[in-house]
Amino acid sequence: MYDIQIINAKIQTEQGQIEGNITINNGKIEAISSSPLANVKQTIDAEGLLVLPGFIDQHVHFMDPTETDREDFIHGTTAAAMAGVTTVIEHTHSRPILTVEDFLKYKSYIEERSLVDFGFAAHIWPGQYDQLEKLWQEGIAYFKVFTCTTHGVPGQNSASLHGAFTKVASFGGRVLVHCEDDSLTAENEKVLKGNNRDDGHVIQEWRSKAAEAISVANVCFIAKETGAHVTIAHLSHPDVVGIVQEAKEAGAKVLAEICPQYLYLEENTLAARGSFGKFTPPSRSARESQELMELVGKGELDILASDHAPSTKRHKDSGSIWTSPFGLPGIDTTSSVMLTAVNNNKLSLAGFVRMYAENPAKALGLYPKKGCIRVGADADLVLVDMKKKWTIQDDGICSKAKWSPFNGFQCTGKPVMTLLRGQIIMSEGKLLGKPGDGNYVKRA
Repeated sequence: MYDIQIINAKIQTEQGQIEGNITINNGKIEAISSSPLANVKQTIDAEGLLVLPGFIDQHVHFMDPTETDREDFIHGTTAAAMAGVTTVIEHTHSRPILTVEDFLKYKSYIEERSLVDFGFAAHIWPGQYDQLEKLWQEGIAYFKVFTCTTHGVPGQNSASLHGAFTKVASFGGRVLVHCEDDSLTAENEKVLKGNNRDDGHVIQEWRSKAAEAISVANVCFIAKETGAHVTIAHLSHPDVVGIVQEAKEAGAKVLAEICPQYLYLEENTLAARGSFGKFTPPSRSARESQELMELVGKGELDILASDHAPSTKRHKDSGSIWTSPFGLPGIDTTSSVMLTAVNNNKLSLAGFVRMYAENPAKALGLYPKKGCIRVGADADLVLVDMKKKWTIQDDGICSKAKWSPFNGFQCTGKPVMTLLRGQIIMSEGKLLGKPGDGNYVKRA
C-alpha cells in the first residue's frame, strides 16, 4: 500500500515537462508512471496544475533566537511552506555559528521550531580557521564571509580572504561572500555624513556600484588563486555578472546568486520609501534591473534566493536612514514574483526550477535527494496554479515582518500545495504543517 499518489500531473523533470502520476511512499518518490498505480491510501488530483520540485532558498535570516521581535523560525518557515519552499539555509548574524559547539546548540534548538527542512551556514571571522573543517564535517551548508563590516560581522581584507579561501579549499568547502569594498563604503559614508545627507538616495551612494564591483573582482581572483568554491551573494547590477562570467571562463569555481528585489525594484522608487527601501547592496536603475532580468532569462545567473532579512514596520520606522536595520522580507513572495516572470516570458519554467531548486541542491550537496523530481528523491513537491491571478498584500504576509516591498504587485502563478517528504504541509492557502516537521539536512 503506497502513501500518496498525485494523478493527472504535468511534472517538471530535469529532462523536461511530462504528463503522468507520482507515487510517494515513506517520504520518497516511489514511481513516476504514465498510468496510476493501485493500492494507494491517498490520491491528489493535479488536473490543471504543474508539479515542481520543492523550492530551496539558500539565503535566509530568521533571527532566532536573538532578534525574535523581527523574525523567528516558526514564522519564517511558515512563510516558506506557504510559498512552496521546502528547504531553507539560515544564518543569523547576531548569533553566528563559529564553533561546533555553537552549531550543536543551535541545531538542537531549531529542530523543534522548523516547519520545513533546514540547514545552517557558519561564519568565518578573520584569522579564525581552526573550527572550519570540523563544522564542514557536521554538514554546514557553506561559510558566510563579508568583505565589509556589516550587521556587526567583521569585514575581511585580501589577506584574510586568501587565508579563509585557502583553508576552505583544503577540505572542499564552499563560501558565500557578501561583496562590498570596505574602504570605499567607509569613505562614501564619511562624505555623505559630512554633507548632512539623510535622504533615501544615501543607500545607493553609500553602498555604491563601484564598491560592489571592485570587491567581486577581487573575490573572484582570490577564488581562482586558491581553488575555493565561492558563491557571490545577491549581485545587484549587470557589470558584476560580467565579472563573474569572466572569472568562470578563466577557471574560477564561482557561482552567482540573484534575488527578486534586484529584478523588480529600482533605486528611485526605493529611495522614496526611505528605510523601507534599505538593503545592501541596493538595487540600481530601472534599466539595470531590466538588464539583470534579461541575463536571468539567458541563464547567466546560477541561483535564486530571497535574502529574507525582515524587520517589522516599527523597526524600519525607528531611527534615521543610517540607523534603521538593513534588509527586506522576501521568502513569502519570491516564488510567486518569479512565476509571474515565467508567465511574462522573461524566464523559462525550466530555468526557474534550475535556479530555485536544482542548482541550490547541487551547490549545497543535497542533490539528487532534493532539488529534482526523480525516483528515490525526497517527495518535496509543490503544486502550482500557473493561471492564478492574485495581488500581494501586506496583510497576507506570514513572516513576522507583516509587510512586503512587493505590496500591490499583481502576480500570475501561485503555489497551491506543498509537500515535505510526502507530508502535505500547505493546501489551498491553509497551513497544515507544524513546528518540528522540518528535519536538519546534512550535505551528502
